[in-house]
Amino acid sequence: MMLARVLFLITFLFCGTLGMAQTHKKETPEERKARIEKIETAKIAFITDKVSLSAEQAHRFWPLYQEYQDRKDQIRSKSRHFKEENLSKLTDEQIQEGLESRLNYRQAELNIEKEYMDKYLRVISPRQLALFYRAEREFTKLLLERLQTASR
Repeated sequence: MMLARVLFLITFLFCGTLGMAQTHKKETPEERKARIEKIETAKIAFITDKVSLSAEQAHRFWPLYQEYQDRKDQIRSKSRHFKEENLSKLTDEQIQEGLESRLNYRQAELNIEKEYMDKYLRVISPRQLALFYRAEREFTKLLLERLQTASR
């Protein structure tokens, strides 16, 4: 019964989200924010169900996950500069520095992932954490499939 409600919610949110993505008008920042919030709500419902988080676990887990996402986003925003550079305008030395910087950012992300794995394991079991990682990948795959279907 719970799974049916979660699947209905996800389907409803995807349809609304994809409908917004399909329109050819420029999306306003408010519309983009609303679309992202709908996806995040669907993601939380999907993963909570797949991992079988209790109410107490969910209450403690999701704020940790948000902290983790915020920290990863900070690192990614710093690393975007090099990605957007026109390589033809850079010297080999500058490119080398950018590549090394990229590795440093990836290492920083890995360090954060290790840190939060320890924090997650204080809230959920190792089995639930493994299920979480799997459910997160499944959700992303499902979202990408829906976007591909909608763009056809």
